[in-house]
Amino acid sequence: MVKSKIPVLLVMYAMSGSALWAQEVRAILGGRVTDPQGAVVPAADVVLISQDTDVKVQTKTNEQGSWTLEFLLPGHYRFLISAPGFKTSERAGIELQTADSKQIDVQLEVGSSSQSVEVNAAAPLIDTTSATSGTVITSDQILEMPSSSHVVSLLALLSPGVVQQDQNNNPVHMWSYIGASSFTANGGRNNIWSNSFQLDGSPNNKSGGYISFIPSQDSVQEFRVQTNAYDAAISRQAGATINMQTRSGSKAYHGTLYEFTQPDQLGANSFQSNLAGSSVAPENIYIFGGTIGGPVRIPKVYDGRQKTFFFTSFEETRQVYPSSSPTSLPTALERNGDFSQSWTTANTGGQLVRYPIQIYDPLTVVASTGNRTPFPGEVIPQNRLSPIALAMLKYLPPPNMPSDNTGNASNNYNPPSEARNIVPSVSVRVDQNWNNSNHSFGTVRWSHLHQSSGDTFGPDSILAGTLTERLAENIGLDHVWVISANKVLDVRYTLNRFEEPAYGTGSGFDPAQLGFPASWVSQLQKPSFPYITIANYASFGTTQADQYTNNTHHIWSGSLSHVHGNHSMRYGAEFWVLQQAQGGIGNQGEFDFHNYWTRLNNNNNGGTGDGSAFAAFLLGLPAVGNVPVNASAMYSQHFTGFYFQDNWRVSNRLTLNLGLRWDYERPVEDRFNRLTDRYDPNAINPISASAQAAYAAILAANASNSSVQQLAQLLPASAFKVPGVQLFAGVNGTPRTAVNADYHEWQPRLGFAYQIDRDTVVRGGFGRFTQADFPTGGQNGFSRTTDLVATQDNYLTPYDTLANPFHSGIYAPTGASLGALTNLGGGVNWDNSKLNRFYSWEYSLHLQRQWKSWLFEMGYSHNKTYNISWGWNENEPSFTLWQQLQTPVFSATGKPPATLPWNVTVPNPFYQLPGISPSASIYSSKTIALNQLLNPNPLMGGITENNPTGSNQYDGMQSRVEHRFSHGISLLTAFTWSELYEDTSFLGPQIAGPLVEHKLGGENRPLVFSVSPIWQVPVGRGGHFGRTMPKWADALVGGWEMSGNYRIQSGVPVVFGTASFFSGKDLSLPRGKQSLNEWFDTSQFYPFPNSNTTLATLATYPAWTGVQSLPGYSYVPVAGDTIKNGVYQDFANYVQRYPSRWSDVRASRVNNLDVGLYKTFNVSERWRVQLRANAFNTFNHPRFAAPDTNPSDSTFGRVPLSQQNLPRGVEFAVRASF
Repeated sequence: MVKSKIPVLLVMYAMSGSALWAQEVRAILGGRVTDPQGAVVPAADVVLISQDTDVKVQTKTNEQGSWTLEFLLPGHYRFLISAPGFKTSERAGIELQTADSKQIDVQLEVGSSSQSVEVNAAAPLIDTTSATSGTVITSDQILEMPSSSHVVSLLALLSPGVVQQDQNNNPVHMWSYIGASSFTANGGRNNIWSNSFQLDGSPNNKSGGYISFIPSQDSVQEFRVQTNAYDAAISRQAGATINMQTRSGSKAYHGTLYEFTQPDQLGANSFQSNLAGSSVAPENIYIFGGTIGGPVRIPKVYDGRQKTFFFTSFEETRQVYPSSSPTSLPTALERNGDFSQSWTTANTGGQLVRYPIQIYDPLTVVASTGNRTPFPGEVIPQNRLSPIALAMLKYLPPPNMPSDNTGNASNNYNPPSEARNIVPSVSVRVDQNWNNSNHSFGTVRWSHLHQSSGDTFGPDSILAGTLTERLAENIGLDHVWVISANKVLDVRYTLNRFEEPAYGTGSGFDPAQLGFPASWVSQLQKPSFPYITIANYASFGTTQADQYTNNTHHIWSGSLSHVHGNHSMRYGAEFWVLQQAQGGIGNQGEFDFHNYWTRLNNNNNGGTGDGSAFAAFLLGLPAVGNVPVNASAMYSQHFTGFYFQDNWRVSNRLTLNLGLRWDYERPVEDRFNRLTDRYDPNAINPISASAQAAYAAILAANASNSSVQQLAQLLPASAFKVPGVQLFAGVNGTPRTAVNADYHEWQPRLGFAYQIDRDTVVRGGFGRFTQADFPTGGQNGFSRTTDLVATQDNYLTPYDTLANPFHSGIYAPTGASLGALTNLGGGVNWDNSKLNRFYSWEYSLHLQRQWKSWLFEMGYSHNKTYNISWGWNENEPSFTLWQQLQTPVFSATGKPPATLPWNVTVPNPFYQLPGISPSASIYSSKTIALNQLLNPNPLMGGITENNPTGSNQYDGMQSRVEHRFSHGISLLTAFTWSELYEDTSFLGPQIAGPLVEHKLGGENRPLVFSVSPIWQVPVGRGGHFGRTMPKWADALVGGWEMSGNYRIQSGVPVVFGTASFFSGKDLSLPRGKQSLNEWFDTSQFYPFPNSNTTLATLATYPAWTGVQSLPGYSYVPVAGDTIKNGVYQDFANYVQRYPSRWSDVRASRVNNLDVGLYKTFNVSERWRVQLRANAFNTFNHPRFAAPDTNPSDSTFGRVPLSQQNLPRGVEFAVRASF
């Protein structure tokens, strides 16, 4: 007999991965034990046995006759229940899946406990005690479904309510963290942490909410897509939780070896390449790896069976493809300054006409004409050649093929470059059962992408090429302590680290080796080979000396489980430290060369062949250049959460899930206070007084200027002010964070599950969910670019040259030292300081029915998200002024003015005003548009404040039909019919309302259907037919398997502008009339007339446009007019309000079928070898881009013939397992 001190929750032995139940991958199994009369049986012994590991755990029923075992690893189990005076009841064949919660009630028969009764009823497929909805993706589906990407998380698309985001011909691979996260669930807002990725219950998100570590297919046992999870342990998401369970070691050793290849020779061509007559782009992908797991055994040292288990996997993906096309390099003669054989061409009368290149000496300008003297014989003397330019040319390879006859050096170099992506991945897991009360597990995961691209001049060249790395590291530690029979403590630590550095192959090169002054090199952030651009020739050098984004997440969490009667309670807490270091150094000296220095005249281009940019390079005379000093950041954020959950089994039929959660997400800080996201739009800027004086002087000096005098009436000098002050974190009392703290994130949740009968459950609930966010703000003032001054007299005299670049040195960023004067003259974009986290209210009601091995589900889900941030322009004049100054005043003949008062220019009061950034265009412009001076802040253009006032709403009917793998058949179908609307923009001009548009959401896809079958052909020694056939026959006809995945999904809603008339009628075309040339009814739109619209064209406008009633319609242009109608100025202040998206006008839908054909050979009792052939996009259905929605275009309504999805691909594989 089992002693009563055996802990109730001892089953935490099972290779755990989380302490948070709803974010927990492990399962819950329980039930109620009764006698033949229905009375409960307390103190009955329950023994649960894992059929995978043979590990046993034991518990007893409580005073209500209930028992619960939690933290069970997904797998197969059996249990025995015994009590004095009753026969022992045995139940086998119980399958628990990821995050399952199942109840199996047992009625004991009277008799001796030495007698046993085996119950053969099938284990339930449905959860009867949880309100959570979702879909389990099994190991069979993970391994057997054809997948071009091999990214496990994308199988979440097989779940109802999950919508695939468009990748637009960007294939997903094992390093594509954005593509691997490219789906939304139940209307969750895109790219704002709406989904939570869990790996063995541990958070697996990087910055932006994307998945961090992408596990290999063979390392994942299964995963559950959890939606509408009304458990208070769920945090930092409002869409879905993707709960992945990796494989663990079992009682026997198991392993795999595999290799996949996707040869380009068998793939189809893209639609546009076929039209162009181009061949299939070469690309090869190889994936190979293996796994092994089992008990830890060291002969004569340690026997870890039923104690210590391990599982490890290794995989490497390799992709190789050409990365560049032919380009132009200088010839041998040109490298020596000889342009006598250089020429170019121009199209004249349909013919290519050859013109010789003529180069002129920049030091021979005739002041009176600006003309220069040509170099004799078109050859630059050797003593005039720049030693620095010649030193750089030593790294540049010579041309390797003839030119294309459009120039002597045109496309004469075919780069031998290839882009390579290589990503190895390792995952190790060890589980240790110390004793009956303590269990630990540890995981170590690592993947490291090495990506090289753009190596135009060879793989070893420092002149071009970018190296990118993505390093994902994950460490997880978990310990379970059974405190008593009804209390268990689980604590966990997780470390997630994701690094993404990128740098040019010339990064770290010392430019002093080329002859650049050491005094200049010493000022660079990271000395590198300079970036050189030469007009009509290939660019070379380092565009990015160093760029990096490093994320480090430390996560501590714990939960205390307490079972009391029919209440299963949990108290939990978690604490996160999120750190993000980022920066981008950029080029370390960019020099751009044009023909300005070597053409005939410094002011004018003399035509084809006049001057040479490469000649200017040889002379060391750049035209433009710069050196940036870019800001870096070290952001940090702390997150704290507490929750309480009570799963109350009210009766045998009804279970309530009651939860309450409170979160505090401390706003992001920068370690060095390099944040400038706060802005005071009302404080008067220190420059206001001098700007007001300049404005008053302009009014006084332009008494005869009608536009200035009109401005004076609208805005007297006394009313002219410049408000708006940029605030710096930690300076003068400004908070260190970009936004204010929010202490009100209470999240109540209520769910229920009601068992109508043995095979039917209705579940539902409602709850508030708060998403994660990481608002970093701006860094205005902490970066600065020093521009090269090539000349101070319009290319008459060189100033900054290669030999002496940047005379004034490299300017250091001002940081916060200039205060309110920082970067004056540019636009401002800032976040409202009350920018609280997005939160959602979710409701759902689902009905689930089991019939044999079939599972049917239908339900409704609602999700409304609040606090969505969107931009408002806070710098607009009044609507009255906008209307007044854009209303045309017609002449006596009815002719409209050429320029409306709104757009006239007046003298600029900010011209060269001290305090304004010299790089701002308003500083160097002598005039300014009148309308800008009427803005509340006349110095700035747009001032965008991101306000948390947006929302979106999702309503979806969802259904699922599932056949669990049995009799060689597995089937999973999902269907969703939904609507998604959002309020995140204005309907019509903001200044004219503002009226918020309730529009279709960008991720609105009303129809989504997927079906994914697996069929093991029932022929052969292991099938229904031919069980006795000889082995040679079985090798031919046995062991065949087919699988597939078909998905159809509505297309992206098309976006329309508002610069046109719209009839308001249905845009859809009748069936059979829609074509790529006319995707919708274009006759319902007419563009606003412009000055070139003829009267004949205006006459064709239908009456519903109202054109004929416009004031200028009667004007008839006369000879000499530059305009062709009198109505075009009537639309400057025309307020048009119609939807920006229509449900019946969408881009091409997803219509994709992937199929697989497999043949398995049983080599021995333990070894199996499987050969595979997969086809992706089997029928090669192209998905095109959205149609042209500009009524002024000749292609209006047409779909561009550019395929957005990948054409058909083929994959072969071999997989051995034991």
